[in-house]
Amino acid sequence: MKYPRSRFYKGIPGFSFTDDDGLLEAAEASVYKRWWQLMRLSPVFWYARTTGIAPVDSVIAENYEKAGNLKFNDFSHWWEKHGKYVFEETSRPAHLRIVNIADPNDRVLDRKSLLIEVPLTSTRKKIISELKRILDSVDHDVTGRNVIKQSNAPLKLKSKKFNTTTLENESWVLIYRILYPHISIWKIGDRLRLAPHLDVRELDQKVFSKGEGPFATLQSLTGRNLYKARFARYHVERGSFPDYTRVYDFNDVKPFGEKHHHEFLEATNESGLVEDDLCDPVSPWQKHIQREYAQDLRYKIIHANRHDRPYVSDSKFKLRYDAFIAGDTNLI
Repeated sequence: MKYPRSRFYKGIPGFSFTDDDGLLEAAEASVYKRWWQLMRLSPVFWYARTTGIAPVDSVIAENYEKAGNLKFNDFSHWWEKHGKYVFEETSRPAHLRIVNIADPNDRVLDRKSLLIEVPLTSTRKKIISELKRILDSVDHDVTGRNVIKQSNAPLKLKSKKFNTTTLENESWVLIYRILYPHISIWKIGDRLRLAPHLDVRELDQKVFSKGEGPFATLQSLTGRNLYKARFARYHVERGSFPDYTRVYDFNDVKPFGEKHHHEFLEATNESGLVEDDLCDPVSPWQKHIQREYAQDLRYKIIHANRHDRPYVSDSKFKLRYDAFIAGDTNLI
């Protein structure tokens, strides 16, 4: 009888899975889905896939290959075909065990193990104290946070210090900004209800001093989500996630080299600004995001604002919803 192989993942609670259905369900709720979402929001990966032009940066090229086929907006399909392999640890962590020194076959130790004699005549308190001292003497510094350094998966988590809801919000803010590059930042946070206690739609922004009040708070919160998403996207193209290390050379990076750089910038423009009035202000990249995410963003906003019932039952309300999403009306 053939038993299913157990898979091990550092980014999924429970770590070990033998049932594929249970693994997929856990992956859907894990940091790995947020990693996949951000890879799909990479203009570099999109440009490479749609043009067939390979990145000249070796690190980006390597991680583009590791990302697999990102064409379809279907995590379960990608996970089954690719994700469950690229995030899987190639070997499981060794367990603490009793070594039978009388058995030669039991003397084979893991290369990163330490053989310690524990006299059972000592008290538990003394044994634990001595173990701590010994571990300190060999510079053992593996903790719950940095255990990720021991990962041997093809794509390794940068850190286990993250919140999946926050990662999700950052991606939605980035999508919103790509689709509506001229909207006020605070309105993105308001429509997504990033801070439900900040209800500003009936307030006059002019009565608040610059940098003060609920509008400024919402602007700051949403702006932080946006720049963190952009930093994380930059690093995910280089195989690191979640990674918010500040980036200073956005404009200097030429992932496809000098030869293709101008075409790359034109195709992936997210600003809504063009040098030539004859050019389409909506770039091919923005049109791609529109096709892939505009409807999902609409549903996200409807649910976040509890507009499900009026959106379905009130035709006038529904007609005004595009303007609400664009920030042109508050629907009040």
